Amino acid sequence: MVKSRRKKHISAIFFLLVINLTFFSAENYPHITELVSRNPVFKQYNQEVEQNYKNLARGKPVLFSVYTYTCTKDDTIITLSARCNIPQETIATLNHIPSADSVIAGKTLFLPTVTGLFITKSPSTTLEYILSKKNFDYDSTLCYSINGDSFYFLPDCRFESTERAFFLDTSLISPLPEGILTSSYGMRISPITGVEQFHNGVDLAAPVGTAVSAARAGVVRLTGNDRVYGNYIIIKHDNNTESLYGHLSAILVKKGQTVEKGAVIGKVGTTGLSTGPHLHFEIRMDGKSQTPPAYLFFNKE
Repeated sequence: MVKSRRKKHISAIFFLLVINLTFFSAENYPHITELVSRNPVFKQYNQEVEQNYKNLARGKPVLFSVYTYTCTKDDTIITLSARCNIPQETIATLNHIPSADSVIAGKTLFLPTVTGLFITKSPSTTLEYILSKKNFDYDSTLCYSINGDSFYFLPDCRFESTERAFFLDTSLISPLPEGILTSSYGMRISPITGVEQFHNGVDLAAPVGTAVSAARAGVVRLTGNDRVYGNYIIIKHDNNTESLYGHLSAILVKKGQTVEKGAVIGKVGTTGLSTGPHLHFEIRMDGKSQTPPAYLFFNKE
């Protein structure tokens, strides 16, 4: 009850004194050239951030403002958060940064002076789809249009455990841990035609009906049946990456569904062009197949 009253009080503070940022573009914000104390703009930014933290603690009105900064090759979301004294999730959600390991070098980011979460009205990443499902009062929540993007703003709000897991854990896992690697990525003699050709993924043999897991969190982009892949699933991940799961005997997810890493999405089969029960697994980046990480598959042919 106390926490609920505090949130309502904080929201009221924001409603009383908040700058209207609607239709502002990047050129309208103060630009920080260096994240060093001798830089006058960064010094001003730090002073506003510090004052807002004090005001929040005392239940006083805060001044919501936004600065811009162009990241260097050495910047990461973690180091940027530390230098600015603003949580990673606040910077990430305002700038559509999908994960903690996203490359931000060379990008011009928006740096707010108040902690909270920005919920975009047009989600495109896995994290944004998850955040769009949050339960909050849309009618009474602050809205901003920053550089053409529309956001709901939840002041003094942090990631919940699931949201934090999606943001921090970006590694891949094997979609079939007990599967036997029978065909690697690259040139091979096709078991169907007997002709040498390029194999865009890896084949993992396992009994029909064995559970197939999502190798990484994402959104199901497509499911269907193909002459070659048989029953298949394509999951869209962040950073223009996708994973494909083919020759399934069963598809257990639907297009548009958000899935966690390790979630069971289908079952091993032998549909399509297949000589026996196995999973065909592909990693694609920008539509082109990639070599799956070797650590995923410990079993040799």
